[in-house]
Amino acid sequence: MKSGFVAVVGKPNAGKSSLVNKLIGFDVSIITPKPQTTRFNIKGILTRKTSQIIFIDTPGVHIPRHKLGNYMMKGVKLATDSVDVILYLVDGAKPVLDEANKNIIEDIVKSKKKIILAINKVDDIKKENILRIIEEYDKYIESVGGHFKEIVPISVKKSDGLEILLDCIENNLPQGEYIYDPEDVTDISERDIAAEIIRSKSLKFLDEEIPHGINVVIERMKDRTTEAGNFVYDIEATIICKKDSHKPIIIGKDGQMLKRITNDARRDIEKTLDCRVNLKIWVKVRQDWDNNEAYLSNIKDKIR
Repeated sequence: MKSGFVAVVGKPNAGKSSLVNKLIGFDVSIITPKPQTTRFNIKGILTRKTSQIIFIDTPGVHIPRHKLGNYMMKGVKLATDSVDVILYLVDGAKPVLDEANKNIIEDIVKSKKKIILAINKVDDIKKENILRIIEEYDKYIESVGGHFKEIVPISVKKSDGLEILLDCIENNLPQGEYIYDPEDVTDISERDIAAEIIRSKSLKFLDEEIPHGINVVIERMKDRTTEAGNFVYDIEATIICKKDSHKPIIIGKDGQMLKRITNDARRDIEKTLDCRVNLKIWVKVRQDWDNNEAYLSNIKDKIR
């Protein structure tokens, strides 16, 4: 029996959250086309017959421009320093070995951990290009004193190579018993799940300039049982935006945008938590919240 932790790292939009969700079979992380969607480390727990693999989905590696970004990158560093294996994911459709990718490789080599390279989206590229990418990345990591324990081409979209990847990860984990209950799929709370779903709907429906300037706070989340015996969650949440001009956009004409976000989020929360949900959302402006320690407390608490 083997068990251990695996940090999934890479540039924004490499497909880290999509990969973790696909491997777990449950949406533990929200997915959008926008970079830096993941803000804190989220664990996805996969229990197999011969192992338990705890994936840590990390924020995309980038240059921080505010305190929020600093905390995100601190989370990545803590994850890579504390795991048994680092899974470095590269977007095969955009595989350029640029400064960002070189910095990631140099940082993970310093961690002295076992490193597996997974090249994603190979369904969109020619076989000879895959071989070229492998050769380029293999040569660079050796030039900075490291090596890949395994290199696995995959397609998250088509589920190609994922079983091979899991076997490679398992082979590099230490011997050990289950760390979590075999029924667990994540360690994040129901409050965090609700907040992340609301944020994902905001990212989905709002203009590009707004989503990265928002935060979602669950003000109240209480369960009750109706007279008919149905279990219900009453949830009150606040979408926090940075600019006065953003608030009317989030609310929309006659409240239609906020109603759209609320209804879509409620349906997903009900599906995820398997119960009825009564959801109310407000919008508040808090300028420069991503540099305000008070509003970053929920992010700081999750850096582990």
